[in-house]
Amino acid sequence: MLFAPSTVFTSSPIGDLAVRALGIPAEKPARTYHAQQSPWSADKTRELALQMADRGVNVAHIAASLFISRLEIEAIAREEGLPLKRTPLRNSPRAWSLLDISRLSRAWAEGEDLPAIAKRLDRTVMAVRKKRAALGLPARERYAEVVWTDADVATLLAHRERRIGLQRIAKQMGRSVRSLQRKLISLQPPAESVAIPADPSVVLTWEQASRLTPEERRGRRWQVRNSPTGLVIGFSRNACTTRWSVEMQHELAMRHFAHQAPLAVAEDFLLTDRTIVSQSGWLHLPRRSKKDMREAFDPDLYEVYLNKMGYMRRECLGKKGFFFWSPRRGGRRTSRLHQQTAVMRSGD
Repeated sequence: MLFAPSTVFTSSPIGDLAVRALGIPAEKPARTYHAQQSPWSADKTRELALQMADRGVNVAHIAASLFISRLEIEAIAREEGLPLKRTPLRNSPRAWSLLDISRLSRAWAEGEDLPAIAKRLDRTVMAVRKKRAALGLPARERYAEVVWTDADVATLLAHRERRIGLQRIAKQMGRSVRSLQRKLISLQPPAESVAIPADPSVVLTWEQASRLTPEERRGRRWQVRNSPTGLVIGFSRNACTTRWSVEMQHELAMRHFAHQAPLAVAEDFLLTDRTIVSQSGWLHLPRRSKKDMREAFDPDLYEVYLNKMGYMRRECLGKKGFFFWSPRRGGRRTSRLHQQTAVMRSGD
């Protein structure tokens, strides 16, 4: 929201700063829009304004996010010696309008969850997450883990015996899926009461690897749970990342066509569900109905659903050695990965 120079916010700390920096007389008390509209405190607003300006956020987006005028932002930036980005805003149907940015900022400050914000703004959760990060709005603090009672544990185990999905259990118990996964791992009996080998060249069992944190699994390799091929994967030494081999991609596709849920695949691989979903996208794996999802992996279903959906495994014509899945009839012959790589190399 933009305001004329005559409506300077002299009754707020940031407004006083703007008055002093711009040399505007303040005999007449002005209205305080910041205190009435912004969900952020004056100190937090100043802190966020400096952070946004330092990371190159457009001044119009800063004003929309923090519910202050450009005069105040310019005063803050001038005092700290920070340049402001004033490039013209994009004008496209899906570009973020200033109103949408204001709605995102207010909803985020008031603690609204990402799916609700995405629904309100008619955007995807990923789009909202990326825009929040691009604007520099503060990340949410992780809430302390709610204490597990004996009744909670009994409820969790009873649901799992009935083979109810983790997402449904999490919704019923008011917990996150990751919280349930951590609790289930902690309830497992000690793996043969044997210490985990310290030698990084030793391949760990899934039970041993599940007892380690992702950081502790750096530079280690472990077996994938319930793998029909005895697949072994691992993390690099410097980060919690894995290099996807052809064998890993093929088993992921098998589990995908067997309708195993992404969270269940992530648990068997000991990777994040985001990693599984992202890799599935690069492999062009088709969408599936949620009602057909299952927790367990049945290798016999792979060929059944692969033929039913009319898909086949192809080698990318533009990237030798990279395989992806596409329809038998009229399916594409070059992968999305090759197309993106070609665009990046062209410099366009």
